[in-house]
Amino acid sequence: MSYSLTRGTWEVRWRDADGRQRSRRFDSEAAARAFDEAIHDQKLNERKRTSYGENGGVYPYQTAKGTRWRCKVKRSDGTWTQKRGFTSPTAASNWRRRQIERVERREVVHTRETFGEFWPRWLKRRKPYLEEGSWSAYERDGRIRLLPALESVPLGVMEVGHVRDLMDAMTESMEAGEIAPKTVNNTLTTLVVCLNEAAKEKLMVINPALEVPKLPLGHVERDYLRLHEIPLYLDSCSPVYRPLAELLIGSGLRISEAIALQLGDLELEDSGGVIIVYRSRKKGKVGSTKSDRFRAVEIGPGLSASVREQVEHRGAMAGGDKLNALLYTMPVRVRKTDRGRWAGNGDGEPLDRTTVSRDWHKGALQDAGLRDMPLHALRHTAAAAWLAGGNSLKYVQEQLGHADIGTTERYYGHLERHVLAEGAKATEAAIARAAREHSGRRLDRYADRRARAASR
Repeated sequence: MSYSLTRGTWEVRWRDADGRQRSRRFDSEAAARAFDEAIHDQKLNERKRTSYGENGGVYPYQTAKGTRWRCKVKRSDGTWTQKRGFTSPTAASNWRRRQIERVERREVVHTRETFGEFWPRWLKRRKPYLEEGSWSAYERDGRIRLLPALESVPLGVMEVGHVRDLMDAMTESMEAGEIAPKTVNNTLTTLVVCLNEAAKEKLMVINPALEVPKLPLGHVERDYLRLHEIPLYLDSCSPVYRPLAELLIGSGLRISEAIALQLGDLELEDSGGVIIVYRSRKKGKVGSTKSDRFRAVEIGPGLSASVREQVEHRGAMAGGDKLNALLYTMPVRVRKTDRGRWAGNGDGEPLDRTTVSRDWHKGALQDAGLRDMPLHALRHTAAAAWLAGGNSLKYVQEQLGHADIGTTERYYGHLERHVLAEGAKATEAAIARAAREHSGRRLDRYADRRARAASR
């Protein structure tokens, strides 16, 4: 430590605990000497400056093995953390710099929020954008399978291993016959959608669920009415159900779409017509279709005539001549054995899909002596009938409203037999034609050789 006259002022110099040079200037020699004497006998630790930030986030501390250094770094969530034990300030500074760069590149995300805290907040925010059935499926997946496995896991440290453990547990339940493979895949899809939002909110670096593949689903044969069974089924339908059954089989509409049809959705002619599918009815509420898109479904003259009769029947009812009137409504009961609803105020109440599925549809199958199958099998019946009639998978995709033809091919590709049969016939014909042409050329060459030999 020393003091001297520098640039008209007295300057005191000394080294602090870190070994760095320090100085301070005074206007008089007496003040400089007094300061020099005041700090001369103090320990190095007491003379060390401790102002925030002057050491670049690196600080020394004493241990039994000598001086060690620690560094502080700000995490992505705004909190501070520190790491101790560095043997040199350079090592501590380098580690701190790398951590800051990782945070800036979003290679590491810090958050104290767990999956169990994020899940209800995300589910509540998603509810206005989902159909009631979709939201209920999300809620059930989370309550039954996701939260028991991941509730306490912080989003910032969730890894692929956590998701694989979840899949392993669900696979064991599947092998025990408790859940279906589709349930496992649907639950994984729910987790992917949820964690995608967490990644957007910068609560995690990447979505680890994207790295876990779904279970491969084996081909599942979807039952449907064969062509010769369709007349048996329709003849066994009750008079109040048959018009709707003809529509489901002839158009491939979902039951939720059929019971939401309005008179304004129809464009009918003697040669056929078009049904515009805008909406669906689920649990008493009207919403969008499953794919959230409207589509135009072509129908033939037979179904067009049946629908026109239903329109005339609705026209005879109160309010049945309005464009927003429902095409199919619950009939009014007169006796307990009748099908439909009891008389009440108003007219034209919507059909109850449970009544259609569990009462009318099941009754028609039993009366026809056919095997049991869900009401949705009538949609598969429509697809199978279109393919049997020589239509392409592209036609079936557009009629059913599938967004991806891969879905149509996965469900009904094996039913496109006419394409395979025509392809096999065309292949055999091509082989036979090539054989005939080759034989003809050989005969021509043989005749030419005979003619040249005779001329010699």
